[in-house]
Amino acid sequence: MSIDLSKLPAPTVIEELSFDSLVDAHKQELLQRQPNLANVINLVSEPLVKQLEVFAYREMLLRQRINQAARSNLLAYATGTDLDHKGAFYDLARLADESDDRYRQRIQYRIASLAGNGTAEQYKLIAMTASSNVRDSNVYLFAPGVVGLILWLSDQSQVEATESLVTAAMNEPNAKPVGISILISTAKLKAIDFTATVYREPAAPVDLSVQVHRIFIERLASYAKLGKNIPLSWITSVLHQPYISRVEYGDSQPDLYQIAFDEYAMPGQINIIDGGVQ
Repeated sequence: MSIDLSKLPAPTVIEELSFDSLVDAHKQELLQRQPNLANVINLVSEPLVKQLEVFAYREMLLRQRINQAARSNLLAYATGTDLDHKGAFYDLARLADESDDRYRQRIQYRIASLAGNGTAEQYKLIAMTASSNVRDSNVYLFAPGVVGLILWLSDQSQVEATESLVTAAMNEPNAKPVGISILISTAKLKAIDFTATVYREPAAPVDLSVQVHRIFIERLASYAKLGKNIPLSWITSVLHQPYISRVEYGDSQPDLYQIAFDEYAMPGQINIIDGGVQ
């Protein structure tokens, strides 16, 4: 299981920047050298203060550039060509038109697969490298000597072509241990259906329920993972957008949408009713 880089705490190497703090620091240092400036150091119109603000702004730009350089060396933050160099270090090139997020995931699989052929990450890496249509995959033991590989596809109309590409990649020399067979199948979608009534605060726009519906569809697309359950508490947190005062569901609403290891969540019948101002 690869580490979820988005959940890592902010690295201490990256400094939190504050323009006001830098200006105050410059003022205090100047006052230590020139105490007689105490009467003008806080005047907005004072030219000396303007000069200190310029110094602080330039210092902030420099520190921000240092922050950017530090980020470029971290897999969780590297983007673009910086990420390309991270991948090159592990002998893994970016595929044509591959997004940073997908490439970053393959790099993680590459690192984990260095332990040797046969790891789950090795099979996932091969599948995602064989076809850009593979969003992700799950690996399980189907039977002794047979590994099951579930493919999560971006374009469901390309099932046969994608499975053929992955099968060919799995049969390449050194792709997997000798004597291991691969059983490839495609993940199934699990529709998320619910009806919710949202109540608006007085200052809310009248079309807020429509906006909430759109936001939920977008959030689910990024939250859903292969085999990842969808709790009702998460749905409620998404529906509770600004100016939403309350969310209600029907009596039959489950507390958790169970997603099997060979399934992924997709929006089904999503009905968001405007309950009016409350």
